[in-house]
Amino acid sequence: AAVLRRLGWEPGPPVVGYLGRFVPEKGLRLLTRALDAVRSPWRAAFVGGGPMEAELKGWAARHAADDRVRVVTGVPHDAVPGYVNAMDVLAAPSQTIPRWREQLGRMLIEGFACGVPVVASDSGEIPFVVGDSGRVVGEADEPGWAAALGELIDSPGLRAELAARGRDRVGEFSWDVVGRQHLAFFESLLGGGGGR
Repeated sequence: AAVLRRLGWEPGPPVVGYLGRFVPEKGLRLLTRALDAVRSPWRAAFVGGGPMEAELKGWAARHAADDRVRVVTGVPHDAVPGYVNAMDVLAAPSQTIPRWREQLGRMLIEGFACGVPVVASDSGEIPFVVGDSGRVVGEADEPGWAAALGELIDSPGLRAELAARGRDRVGEFSWDVVGRQHLAFFESLLGGGGGR
């Protein structure tokens, strides 16, 4: 609520959020086009920074009459949870390009931890991170993105269900779990490598 007030928003339509670098491979153009195709009322918050900032602000200006878009830069890491908690849906529309694809999608785990449902592309490791705890949409499927966002915007019940699944799933990415998995991996290499 405090972050929404800081953004100049009263309670209102659901907030679709993005967290990360403002670069083409993160799928921001796809996300903005998909939002433009959603018929239900929405608001959008883009939190991060990068070379696409001016382009995002230009898109936001086209929605100024509805007061529905915020582009927020310079957020320190310790303030990120507040912004994620101000979102009703977290979107991660990453796009695979010749020399890059999403390796993990830490913002998804942050969304899970904050109890925010996620919609994410099928780039790289994202489908394995999301599992059944969110919606995975083809990275080039613009109508699918608009439909998935619209469904979550329209359904508080579905948002609550996916948020609960995400909170359950986030434990799989704790330092304890990840550390044990790394240790088991290296022990298997040492044990199965004939001493090499």
